[in-house]
Amino acid sequence: MKDNLKFMLVAIGIVVVFFIMGREIVETKAKLRKTQDQIVQEKKEKAWFQDELKATRSELLKTGKNLRTCQGKLDFVNKKISALRGNNTTLIMAKQGLEHKIAYLQEEKKVIEAKFHSLRELKKAIRQVKIEIRNDKIRQREEHIRQQVEVDKWETALGNQGFLTKGGEDRYKSKVNVEVRPANLSMKKQ
Repeated sequence: MKDNLKFMLVAIGIVVVFFIMGREIVETKAKLRKTQDQIVQEKKEKAWFQDELKATRSELLKTGKNLRTCQGKLDFVNKKISALRGNNTTLIMAKQGLEHKIAYLQEEKKVIEAKFHSLRELKKAIRQVKIEIRNDKIRQREEHIRQQVEVDKWETALGNQGFLTKGGEDRYKSKVNVEVRPANLSMKKQ
């Protein structure tokens, strides 16, 4: 019985060891399946991350190109802005000059209006305008005479094509047509 008991104990020990080993094997198989599932899942995730990385890189390249394009446009716009600022400064200076000129002209206008509200000053101004009109007419007449003298010089230089003239009048006798008929014809007609 002792031997049987030993045998049984050994058999129970072996069964227990097999049971424990079987359980460990089952647990190890479960862990292996779980690990394999995790590996498959991680491979899927890796593939997904690689696709995402490719997509992100392509978007990054597109964004880089867009950035360079926008940077070029920004540089162009900045150049235009600086040119327009220069033009704006020039226009502001011109505006200030015109404002000063307007103020000066308004002051001059006030002085002239004050002057012309007096009858004596108005009469003087009318006389002055009449004198200026008369002087303009004289200058125009002198200019016309000077131009006419110039034209006459050119006409004289061209000549009169063989006609005798003095003071614009012809100095030669006009042509006379003389008809000569035989004497016998002329008597018969009478």
